[in-house]
Amino acid sequence: MTAGAVINMGREEPDFDTPAYVKDAACRAIAENFTKYTAQAGMPELREAIAAKFYGENGIAVSADQVVVSCGGKHSAELAIRALVHPGDEVVLVTPHRLVYPGQVRFAGGRPVMVTALEQEGFVPSPVNVRAAITPATRMLILNSPSNPTGAVYRRERLEELAEVALKHNLTVLSDEAYERIVFDGVEHCSMASLGPEIAERTITVNSVSKTHAMTGWCVGYAALPGDLAERVVAIQQVSTSAPSAVSQRAALAALTGDQSHVQEMVAACAECRAYTLKRIRHIPWLLTAPPAGTFYCFVNIEALLGRTCEGQRLRDANDFAAALCEKGGVKVVPGVGFGSKGHVRISFAAGLDALREGFDRIERWIDTLEEEDEVQEPEDAAGAETDEDQED
Repeated sequence: MTAGAVINMGREEPDFDTPAYVKDAACRAIAENFTKYTAQAGMPELREAIAAKFYGENGIAVSADQVVVSCGGKHSAELAIRALVHPGDEVVLVTPHRLVYPGQVRFAGGRPVMVTALEQEGFVPSPVNVRAAITPATRMLILNSPSNPTGAVYRRERLEELAEVALKHNLTVLSDEAYERIVFDGVEHCSMASLGPEIAERTITVNSVSKTHAMTGWCVGYAALPGDLAERVVAIQQVSTSAPSAVSQRAALAALTGDQSHVQEMVAACAECRAYTLKRIRHIPWLLTAPPAGTFYCFVNIEALLGRTCEGQRLRDANDFAAALCEKGGVKVVPGVGFGSKGHVRISFAAGLDALREGFDRIERWIDTLEEEDEVQEPEDAAGAETDEDQED
């Protein structure tokens, strides 16, 4: 870490290298000239391995023909949304949400409908609120557990309640489970599609090798797709990206079928960094966070600092906060505005302990420089006045 360099506490990938045996599998693929196009849905042997993984680890019975391998978990979600959502359809999103979901829904011609998961309830959505958001135009419910950005993990009982809502209203559920193995304090991940045959027939399960196996740059995601949906997804993939790189698929096959000890090592390191992060946040009076049960993120409440000034510039929302912290404090965090909250920032504890120590030291020093400003007159278009995009969301 170079003195004075910006410390990146916003990173969205593990602070681990791809396992050596996975990289070796990729090198062998290149040496063997396994560098041509694969089947549009992905290598048959990889799809078989994914189907076995879904059954053995998640309790989801799915055939290889119902698995499609795509260019990352984000791509898998987009393809499923494009296959199912049509102009005028509504899609219920739990907010705070992944950055990409609203745009993916809009690109398909749909309308995102937001249901707020309350911070005081651990950012887990209420079935009552989800039910209230459903109209005759609702087509899909998107869930993300463990959640990016909040780290919330939905327990089995809550998933059963949400499944009941989805079945009653004939909704398709898209369950994004990319962080499934990164959970803490004895919390167990539960897959929506494992809850019974009825909900399994209406659930798309999205995952990837990116987070679990430290393979973000390999860009391999996959989905279990009910009914004949896989055929429709493949038809879209065929005329857009085609399947991922053959070399990346070979590497993904090795990751899914090889030794898994690196996963436990990574989660143990994340748990240590999580404990340190929570300790430091507790000792900064102006910051609050709901302890994340999974992922490597804390969604930090900064509302007590909004309205203060940094060298004369008022901090009106998380965008202002993050920009000033980066420029003046030397720490990069991700503003929560894109996730659906103007009063939070996302801090990643995947940065490693050394970076976290220096990063939090800098954050504390920078907060001490902020000045309170009394009765500042808001401009008409500033905080408090919703933009068109805010109203749409």
